[in-house]
Amino acid sequence: MPNSGSTNPRWANNGPTMGQQWANNRKAFTFMEMMLTVALFFLLAGVGVGAYFKYYVFSLASIDVNKAMTHIKQARFRALKNPDNSNYGVHLDANIQTLTTFKNTYNPVDPQNIALTLKQLQITDLNLNPNPGVTNDIIFEKQTGKTQNTGDFTIENDVYSYTFTINSQGVVN
Repeated sequence: MPNSGSTNPRWANNGPTMGQQWANNRKAFTFMEMMLTVALFFLLAGVGVGAYFKYYVFSLASIDVNKAMTHIKQARFRALKNPDNSNYGVHLDANIQTLTTFKNTYNPVDPQNIALTLKQLQITDLNLNPNPGVTNDIIFEKQTGKTQNTGDFTIENDVYSYTFTINSQGVVN
C-alpha cells in the first residue's frame, strides 16, 4: 500500500501522550502528595530528635565521668608531688553524689577539701578494699601514689554507666 504523503508511519508518536497532557495541565500538588511529604518530614524529624537526645544525655554523662577521673588523678598527683610530705585521698559519698579530695585523713568540714558534685550520674557499687562496701576512701601514699584501697566503683544513670578501677599502684582507668 502506497504511503499517502506522510513520512511518519502510523505508529509513530506525532503528539503528546496522555501522561504528558496530564502533566502539562497540572498546576498544584494533590492532597495525598502533601500528606505523604508531611508524614515523611515528621518521621525523619522524630528519628533526628531521638538521636540528638540520646547524644545529649551521653555527652552530659561523659562530662561527669571526665571530671571524676580528673579529680581522682589530681589527688594522686598531689600525693606524688606534695612539698609537705602528706598523703592525699578521695572520699566517695554515694548519699550526696560527691567526690572529695582530702589531705591525710578525711574530715568533712576541713576547709582544704576539694569537692566535686556529680550532676548527671550517681555513685553505685563501691567495691574498694580492704572492706568492700564499707570503705569509701581512696588514699594515695605520699611520694609513691600507691594505694591499699584497690577495687572499683561505678557511676551511672538510667542510660549510661562507667566503672572506675583502681589498682595497687594508684592508677585509675
